[in-house]
Amino acid sequence: MHEEISLVRLANECKLSLSHFARAFKQSAGQPTHRWLLQQRLDKAKELLLNSSLPLADIALACGFSEQSHFTRVFNKKVGTTPGAWRRALRKW
Repeated sequence: MHEEISLVRLANECKLSLSHFARAFKQSAGQPTHRWLLQQRLDKAKELLLNSSLPLADIALACGFSEQSHFTRVFNKKVGTTPGAWRRALRKW
């Protein structure tokens, strides 16, 4: 999740053109590849926020975000609150 995998590489692995792969992925997953990957990264971040004591910067990097500020902006936009506030509100330990 923390590594960049190009769409060209994925398309080649599937023996499809880039455009056909992108269309097939969207049809299969219900959303474009970038949006799907972003959701996977956010889901993993939520898991780490709840089940670890890792600092936000480490969680950001572990989930493929370039830096903590990028992670915070994306998380806030998609979830409606910052990662730190979300963690404090939901963590039980």
